[in-house]
Amino acid sequence: MQHIINSQLICADYEKNYPLIDHGKGVYLYDKEGREYIDVSGCTAAVTHVGHGVEEVSKVLYDQSKKLAVHPTHLFYNEELENYLKNICDFAPAGFNHAWTICGGTEAVENAIKLAYQYQKTKGLNRTKVLARWGSYHGNSLTVLDVGGLKARRSYYTDLMVGHNHVSHCLPYRKPEDQTLKEYEDSLINEFQKEIDNNSEIFCFLAEPFVGAALGAAGPTENYFKRISEICIKHDIVLISDEVMTGFGRTGLKFGMDHFGNYADILCCAKGINSGYFPLGAVIAKDNIYNTLKDSSRPFYSGQTYSCIPLAAAVGNANLEYIKNHSLVENSKNVGQYLKSKLELLKEIPCVGDIRGEGLFLGIEFVSNQKTKAVIEPSLIFNKIVERNAFKEGLITYGCRGTVEYSKGDHMLLAPPLILTSEEADKIYLGLKSAITQGYKEIS
Repeated sequence: MQHIINSQLICADYEKNYPLIDHGKGVYLYDKEGREYIDVSGCTAAVTHVGHGVEEVSKVLYDQSKKLAVHPTHLFYNEELENYLKNICDFAPAGFNHAWTICGGTEAVENAIKLAYQYQKTKGLNRTKVLARWGSYHGNSLTVLDVGGLKARRSYYTDLMVGHNHVSHCLPYRKPEDQTLKEYEDSLINEFQKEIDNNSEIFCFLAEPFVGAALGAAGPTENYFKRISEICIKHDIVLISDEVMTGFGRTGLKFGMDHFGNYADILCCAKGINSGYFPLGAVIAKDNIYNTLKDSSRPFYSGQTYSCIPLAAAVGNANLEYIKNHSLVENSKNVGQYLKSKLELLKEIPCVGDIRGEGLFLGIEFVSNQKTKAVIEPSLIFNKIVERNAFKEGLITYGCRGTVEYSKGDHMLLAPPLILTSEEADKIYLGLKSAITQGYKEIS
């Protein structure tokens, strides 16, 4: 650990002696000492859809790198890229027939915002503000941190931000006790409508269908996105669905927004799009977005060294074919339902407040009192106590915080590979039961 610049997210502790990872196979990771761990977090996080050590993907990476890794995109097109773009558009919901690749999630979100802005500007609308939600995380560039609402990661850099707009997130578990779910949804929709009415410069709305690390796989109320979409259409606002964590089968359907309807205009994709075998992200747009730019005779004003390269396309294609050929979307749904039913049993432990999510994108929220939902004393950093205990049980988990006032409240995000079996789900349940029980004893 002597030569790495430590970060908040990677090697965050200057004093900690991090164990050395050696290799992975399937849902398992192995350290240099030979210890075995289940990759419950899907690395950091929700990345490893097809699992580790899949030769059908790694061989394609090797073969394509020998044939053609990159090409001069300003003068040539590439068959490998065209095949891949067609395949991901076919995999996407109806109407999404045009795509563009980059290197990861932050770039996907930022380029989706740029695409939405150019679309609006091409139509003669001079709007300059993005609307997103507090309690969300969309990426790590300055622009995307500004758009995102995860205060723990954006607060250090706020002096460098231009200040985009935000509304409250949707977290049914934390709704006011005196409101029904319908009344809670109404309050959020009214807030959204008011924000739009008072800010005519908003050109797009960005949201995760299920909020990942920031809220622990929190999904919305039943008609939330339907009603949001109606307002966006009325005010000509582009709806961008951040599918970086939730896409490609993670939630038991192809995309997270599929649970609610085909409401988005642009999809942002990464992580499971290639299961970590090569840096890749994508923006997928509906026909009306593409056609507006095409009719203007102006190309999309973006381009990066590693955008639309054949090596990334080949790996992405191999990953997507593996997902389809092994029915991983269906497996995510079925094994995810099973694992969620097992996790519900954890509520017998007094500090487990909520189990939520869909497919193999699940969250656990911890509380000091199940009835009042009071948070555990923040200074204890309970999520890390559970994470540490789970590590001893052979589980790689991802402890987080911020469900209350964006800085308090402990939770855990679970996003194992989509190849998970029910037997492996049982191991996860038993390991977490032990880890949480021990953690509760430590703070009691």
